[in-house]
Amino acid sequence: MRASKHNYADVVQVPIGGIGVASAGRVLSTLLGSCVGLVVQDMRRQIAVLAHVVRPNGVGAGMGPGYFADQAAPRARDLAIQAGADPRDLMVRLAGGGRMVGGGIDVGARNAEAIKAATYKLGMAYGGHVDGPADGGCVLFVDPAKGKVIVRKLNGGTLDDASWRKLVTEITAA
Repeated sequence: MRASKHNYADVVQVPIGGIGVASAGRVLSTLLGSCVGLVVQDMRRQIAVLAHVVRPNGVGAGMGPGYFADQAAPRARDLAIQAGADPRDLMVRLAGGGRMVGGGIDVGARNAEAIKAATYKLGMAYGGHVDGPADGGCVLFVDPAKGKVIVRKLNGGTLDDASWRKLVTEITAA
């Protein structure tokens, strides 16, 4: 495996309910369970936005800009355009949305459907869903330079610092 041109500082970590923006030379990442990673990309210009979507819709004080799907979609689109993306070249991909608890409401599936509906209204092309583990517990990486959206299962549900650095190197070198 060749050495990575990225280092740990080049990874933009998107928190729960947050939104991150990156262009070539940086990588976006977030941890997912039943939440869905909304990725808006302009692959020609190597720009990507990642929103960590927790719920399909709603309002709430103190919630991040990516928390609700119906609000995250237009914000992600706007951030991509502000970063230099062409609205006609924007593509949406989803990742994650595992079913963390048996029975009851499948929040991951509801998030994915809400994101699809919101991005369709905005006229963005849908590029598919990158499935994570059925039980959640995964890390999502988005590499704007390569147009890649990669999901990796967390081994044992944890990711220590050494494992994180190894994973970043693996993802960015591929």
